[in-house]
Amino acid sequence: MSPQTVYDVLVMLAGYHEARASRYAELAKTSCDPRADLLLEHLVGLESQSARVIRAELNDLSRDQSTYLPSGPPISPSATHANDCACDSDPSFRSALTCALASDRCVEEWLDRIENSSSAATIAELAKRLRDFETTKSREISKFTRED
Repeated sequence: MSPQTVYDVLVMLAGYHEARASRYAELAKTSCDPRADLLLEHLVGLESQSARVIRAELNDLSRDQSTYLPSGPPISPSATHANDCACDSDPSFRSALTCALASDRCVEEWLDRIENSSSAATIAELAKRLRDFETTKSREISKFTRED
């Protein structure tokens, strides 16, 4: 699938985060590791918040007036981490953390597409806000790596 507009990319990103939240919720139901349960519940919240942030951006953007993207290679939703989670059906804390910290190259690629789609400051600011939010999420997840 190759998104044609910024709106299309935002729809893909929202779906991506919703899929991750669903996957983490499924894993939390089957996990027998209390630490993994806590982490997975936190991840459900973070991914749900990401989806809400992106949906809010979508509400401010008309599909008909959305900026067109420069052509580029197709982006396959099946290549995303949400569909290829490394966690098994009963994840340990370490495997859940590894799953959460896995590189999400597609998210970066999608944000690059938005950022490079226009010289308009509003579009560049949108990409920056979404990147900043991803950084905040990464910091939240990394707090689980500390052993106090």
